[in-house]
Amino acid sequence: MIGGALVFDHHTHLRHDIAPALGRPVPPTDADRMRAVLTWMIAVLSNQVAQAPVTGLDTRVALTLTGPGGGTWWIDEAGVLTPSHGPVAAHVTAPALTFPDWGTQRSSWRDSNVTITGDAELAAGLLDAVNVI
Repeated sequence: MIGGALVFDHHTHLRHDIAPALGRPVPPTDADRMRAVLTWMIAVLSNQVAQAPVTGLDTRVALTLTGPGGGTWWIDEAGVLTPSHGPVAAHVTAPALTFPDWGTQRSSWRDSNVTITGDAELAAGLLDAVNVI
């Protein structure tokens, strides 16, 4: 996990803080780098949700991040669960490349390419609470 933390920190700061501040193009990324970033972010998100339960999150929400390094995770009041079959109340889908930006609240998920199917109010409550730092 330490490696994932370092990759997350460098990747996020270079792509979302430093390059834009310098007016430089965003550095490229790849599936391996994004997988490390997302692994760290999902672990932190799981801990955050478990430690500070999200109001109203009494059933599972699926999070699918598409593209390089992406995957699907199930989230409930206990945190992030490994993918499993079964019903979810809502399904959130977004490009994996955008998650480090809105998942750290550098931007709003509402202004990103995030789609919700199912219980939009439940999913919005969860997304509003996401702040991976």
